[in-house]
Amino acid sequence: MEYPITPTDLRNLMSGEGGVDLERIVENGKQVAMRVVGVSPGTTAARLGARNGDTIETINDMPLSSVAEAYRIAAAVAKEPRIVIKGKRGDEPYETVLRFQA
Repeated sequence: MEYPITPTDLRNLMSGEGGVDLERIVENGKQVAMRVVGVSPGTTAARLGARNGDTIETINDMPLSSVAEAYRIAAAVAKEPRIVIKGKRGDEPYETVLRFQA
């Protein structure tokens, strides 16, 4: 799916005001992804299609190896015209594309 996003939307998501709660997924002592554990109705995250249980494995093909890395990646991609989020919904891979609109 592809969604338009504004800089304000991205700031809301990064600051925790975008309506999504995440938890770390750790395997063999290393973080491998983040899992969506809460999406508030009517928020940026809900509008962008986030669902409870979704996993986020990469953003613009960069793995989310730690919480700090996830924030670093989010800040870096904020300068890109297109953000590609890949993960899984259930057992199926999914891709969400965010395009900045003026």
